Amino acid sequence: MLITTTTAVALRCPECGKIKYHSLSVFSFSAKKALRITCSCGTLLLVISTRDRKAFYFQVECLMCEGKHLLEFFLREIWSGKVLSLMCDETDLEVGFIGPRDQVKKCISNQERSLQEMADDLGYTDYFANPEIMYEILDCLHKIAEDGKLSCQCGNQQVDVEIFADRIELRCAGCGSFGVIRAETRHDVEAVKKIWEIVLSPSSANTIGIGKEGPGRRRSKK
Repeated sequence: MLITTTTAVALRCPECGKIKYHSLSVFSFSAKKALRITCSCGTLLLVISTRDRKAFYFQVECLMCEGKHLLEFFLREIWSGKVLSLMCDETDLEVGFIGPRDQVKKCISNQERSLQEMADDLGYTDYFANPEIMYEILDCLHKIAEDGKLSCQCGNQQVDVEIFADRIELRCAGCGSFGVIRAETRHDVEAVKKIWEIVLSPSSANTIGIGKEGPGRRRSKK
């Protein structure tokens, strides 16, 4: 009989939106010191503590409600070989998973619905000037953000995104720097696809991806 002593936990960062995977070993816990899991951007995601290695307390930084949740699991649950869900008390939505890494990845994949599906459910499709163009640009922007390449010159990594019928507006939550991405034509899509990093600046806002100047860095990968 195989006894599992390692498992994985996956959480989405409430700051940068990346998925963080972390391996948990039953032998890595101390009764005196809590285990702290952080994102690559430096944000604290999870604190796990135990007194007797029987009951484990998970303090989760929640993406959904921006609060904290304290969840209790037992040793036999965490290292059972089955997937456990980390739930938001306020929204009853899953914010993370614990279990074998391959199964956890499948849960994350199943949980992520495309932007188009969500927009259809919410009735937003008819709102956009060109839905297909908007979805393509949002996918590109999501990739840039997921790679950690969406930020502001002031050092802030948290950029607010507002979606309008014909454009996307980016604003730094720290200094207020502002940028615009047009989302109406195929030319707009091609312009954004050439961008691999966006850094907002306090200078007057120009359309990102158009022209040589503006709040976004337009660089080509070599």
